This record gives sequence, structure tokens and C-alpha cells, in this order.
Amino acid sequence: MNSLSLFRALKLPCQKMSGLAALKTGYRPFICPLDLVLSEIPEGASLYDIGCGTGALLYLALKFRFVTVAHGYDISRQAVKASKAFEIEPQRFQVELLHPEETPPNLSGYDTVTMIDVLHHIPLKRQNDFIRKTIATMDSGAKLIIKDIEASKIFGSCMNQLHDLLLAREWVHQHSSKDIVQVLQSTAAIVSQPILCWTLWYPHFQVVALVP
Repeated sequence: MNSLSLFRALKLPCQKMSGLAALKTGYRPFICPLDLVLSEIPEGASLYDIGCGTGALLYLALKFRFVTVAHGYDISRQAVKASKAFEIEPQRFQVELLHPEETPPNLSGYDTVTMIDVLHHIPLKRQNDFIRKTIATMDSGAKLIIKDIEASKIFGSCMNQLHDLLLAREWVHQHSSKDIVQVLQSTAAIVSQPILCWTLWYPHFQVVALVP
């Protein structure tokens, strides 16, 4: 499982999408280390993806990690509409539209929750509270996987800022992995050491927390 195999797995569904949704979904494995995220999802897990976009990670988790359910939400109506291209049975694959004030949802019943490139789109003063609320809605022993942009890498974080200005038309707010670990530890979660990696000119971190 690598970026190329994930790209190939997304190729056919993306042909059913159009415009920017197809472009962003199809080439995402080369920009975001989805293989790293997938490696932390247990086989057969019940998965929920916060801010799932078109549902690409959920689809890949079904194919490569054989998850039993792959549910998620996004606040973009266009992304949720594009998720229909994956055509997975609705009991296992579900992407719903939520308004920002409805998030995070109740995550009870899911043993694995992912949050991929979501935090930096949340206003800075709300990010820590969002993490704590997410943990509070999860079951004890469940796993939270956070992948985001590493703010301590100045050049790379600036390149990501430019990326989001061009594609999302949004000024984003990146945090360092050190800060995120401290927030997670404040909830008494068991937190892994962050993994740092680069794709192209984008610096990423991934941290995993087990809910107390």
C-alpha cells in the first residue's frame, strides 16, 4: 500500500465526479500521506472520519483495511454530493452533511476516529476545545488519529497556507504537533509520539491517542 496504489484505487470513482472535487480526490494520495493514516486503522474497525470531504479515506479503508463500517461527515455540500460516486452499500459507507455548529457529532460506537487536515480549518481559538469535545464523545479505549500540517516547519506550512488560499479560498491556522500532543494529554488520553513526514513540499504530522 503506497501513494500510487491508493491513486489507482481512486481512479474509477473519480471519473464519476466532476471539476475540482475529482481533481482534489484523485490526487490526494500524492499530497496527503493517506497510506500512513490507513496503517493505523485496525482491520475490521468501525471507522468515523471527521471532515471526510468526498469520503476518499473511508472508501480506501473499506478496500485496504476491510473496516466493517465507514462513516463520516463534511460541512461542504459539494463534497458530500461528490461522495455518491463511491457507490458503496449505505449501511457500511455513509457521508452526511453537518453544519459547523453541529460538530463534532456523537462518536459513541466507533472504535476508530480520524481527523485528517481538519484542525487547521477550524478557527484557532476553537481548535483545542474541538479536540477535547471529540475525545469526550468517544468510547473508552477508542483510537483517535489526527493528521495535520506541521506548523513548526515554516517553509512547508507557508506552502500549505498558499495551497488553501488558492483551492479553499481560506486563511488557515496551523498548529505544531507538540501543541496538539499537549491538548490530547490534558484529556488523560494515552498519546503516541508524533510521526513527521513530507509529501512534495507539505510537512505532515500524525499523532494517535487512545481515549481513557
